[in-house]
Amino acid sequence: MTVNGVEENKGEETSYTFIIRTGSYIPSKKSTKKWDDGMMILTVNPGCETSESKPLKIKELFPIMTEGAVTVDFWLPAHVGVPKLIKVDLESNRFELVKDALYVREITIVYNRDPYRFPIKNFVYPHNPMRGNPTVAELGCPPHFLVREGAGTLKHQETEDFIIKAREEDLQTIHSLVQWNDFKNESSGYFYPGYLNIIEYDNLPRFLKFREAKFDAFTNLRAQGVKKIKSNILSNIKEKILGTYKEEKADSFQKYRDYMKEQSDEMEWPKDLVLDALKVSKVFRQDEEFGRQMLCGPNSLHIRRVTSLEGRWAGGTVPDHALENKSVQDVIGEGHLFEVCFDDLVGIPHGGAFSKKLTGTAQTWYVCLADCLLYQRDDGKLVPVLIRLENRVDGEPETWWSPPSPDITDLNDPEHLTWLYAKMWFRCADLSVYSVCTHYARGHATNEIFAVAAYRNLPNAHPIFRLLQPHIQGVIPVNVQARAVLINPGQNVFALFLSAGDSLKILLHNYYQTFDYADLNLEKNFEKRGVEDIPEYLYREDTLDYWKYIGEYVSEMVNLTYPSDEDVVKDFELQNVFKDLVDFGFHGYENVAGFPRSMANREHLVEYLTCVIVNISVFHTAVNFQTFTTYTFPPNVPSCMTLPPPKQDTKVTMDMILDALPVLELHFIAMNISNNLGQYSPIERFYLDSPGENKLGIFGENMAVSPEQEACMQRMTEKMRGLKAKIDARNVGRYIKYDVLSPVNTPLTTQS
Repeated sequence: MTVNGVEENKGEETSYTFIIRTGSYIPSKKSTKKWDDGMMILTVNPGCETSESKPLKIKELFPIMTEGAVTVDFWLPAHVGVPKLIKVDLESNRFELVKDALYVREITIVYNRDPYRFPIKNFVYPHNPMRGNPTVAELGCPPHFLVREGAGTLKHQETEDFIIKAREEDLQTIHSLVQWNDFKNESSGYFYPGYLNIIEYDNLPRFLKFREAKFDAFTNLRAQGVKKIKSNILSNIKEKILGTYKEEKADSFQKYRDYMKEQSDEMEWPKDLVLDALKVSKVFRQDEEFGRQMLCGPNSLHIRRVTSLEGRWAGGTVPDHALENKSVQDVIGEGHLFEVCFDDLVGIPHGGAFSKKLTGTAQTWYVCLADCLLYQRDDGKLVPVLIRLENRVDGEPETWWSPPSPDITDLNDPEHLTWLYAKMWFRCADLSVYSVCTHYARGHATNEIFAVAAYRNLPNAHPIFRLLQPHIQGVIPVNVQARAVLINPGQNVFALFLSAGDSLKILLHNYYQTFDYADLNLEKNFEKRGVEDIPEYLYREDTLDYWKYIGEYVSEMVNLTYPSDEDVVKDFELQNVFKDLVDFGFHGYENVAGFPRSMANREHLVEYLTCVIVNISVFHTAVNFQTFTTYTFPPNVPSCMTLPPPKQDTKVTMDMILDALPVLELHFIAMNISNNLGQYSPIERFYLDSPGENKLGIFGENMAVSPEQEACMQRMTEKMRGLKAKIDARNVGRYIKYDVLSPVNTPLTTQS
């Protein structure tokens, strides 16, 4: 402990102990690097005429990479009193142009034996004392921090001018760093949400680069994959010149399995992911497995109950044997008929623009509209009973496909192969919609709107910002990275393996034409789709548990913040979040996707915040972290189909199926991207910690630090322990586990 004195004989003095916690927690970093670019300067109650302390200079070596703390004692005049606000500044002792910013996690001041906690969770950059104190952000860092103590406060409840001014300065600084994209430059005519007006990851504000450990890991994985893809391309070119080129096609389903294992060894992909994918490959032909994936796969939010076979289903017939010899009307009456439809593909042309470069031969990757009827059998299993395919791009009529008679047991019989082929076409459409609409649009782009609006309008001192911060901190940087290296028109990775991958803007436009805020309320969404009681809908079961527990947690936190509904209405900082979101997040949308422009009471605020947190963390987890299992065995879910969709009288053979499936070069790209996107960040935090797996829980990064707030988190954590036990028990003996939403596997924020 270091003791720094002050001038003596200045009246009565009191001891203040400062515990300064710094360092980004990166488990892979074993050594402790110290920040030595200058000194920290703290001022207690800055700007207050009666209780401001003098600047306190601390010349210590602060941990910079790994988490650590420095403790310092000061004697301060008694009139300083209770620490309500602190100013945190860094002063450089170097003249280099580039110096290290310091990540300050939290500062605790012990005064009269009581701790006063000041959560920061941000970077500050050292300024050159020769140039005076900076007033604007430098290198993406605030010039200094002005931090309110404890639980946070609402602006209209503050009574002291120096705190109000500090709050306004803090918000103004962040507002200058976080700007919406400029819609004046958008002339495509397509609708999609607003986003941060920064193109390159390196240009982000420093506090949004906390995920650099993940960025580095992703970059390394991507580099390995790109190297392999380039090697394949060069090999194809060489063989073309020599006249020895031959497409690297699979001559059997087993070849795809063998290739998956070979590439996983070469690329060092996690073996548990590969093992689960191989498990799927062994049972994928079963209709029961098809139904399981509709309920528990990454794209399991589309299924809805059917009340009539009018419209799209009018031209098809479901065979009696598929419905256990019941009539369609009886099955509908029982509430046991469901559908999955992919209208987001309407207007999407065929793909394959990069096929020649990737595979050596120019290919057409066919986009086919696909819908599926599913029946809940008497044993509770969900199975497909009718598939509608329509090659609308080429003007072909719709075709209808149904399962073969149970009397036909030979899986190589043309009836079985034809049904398998139809399911493949449907799953090919499934993957395109999943990748761009479910995962990117709903799981990423929508979440960025919440994050940008919150950062721009809620200062550090706001309790709702402190509630949201652990959840929104990963959303913006991962999306900036995605726009730079995944969906950039010049580096569109979806165009490298997806049938619809050439048409991202159209897909996003189609998705957001029907997207509505109400769909984010999971309880209402399941009721709207009529799927409250389908057996084994594990996605529904787990997400509803989260909806309940997170909703209860949010309700407690909101009630701590707002004594009455009137306080919600008076909170103009909060109200500006909703206005900013609809004005810029859904710029140009006629009904702003149903989002509220203001908030009138605590009940609706709780619902809104629950929607935000669940969508950012739980929904994204459900759709992101099991893609390798489901989507990387091409016969189960082809990323593209290279033959035209079958006509109604087509007799399907195994050779036809293998010819239509993607070649091995494309299989590798799909596997590599699924592996890259599905990896956890090294600095991830989860709803429940798991020390054995080096996973950290919700405590530690949270900015809600009052005893009452932490008690709310503790109660939620206990509920999460119960949820984990429930999921663990459910998975005992299950062939393919559904534990993606176990609280030890569900991150607080979106980082992948």
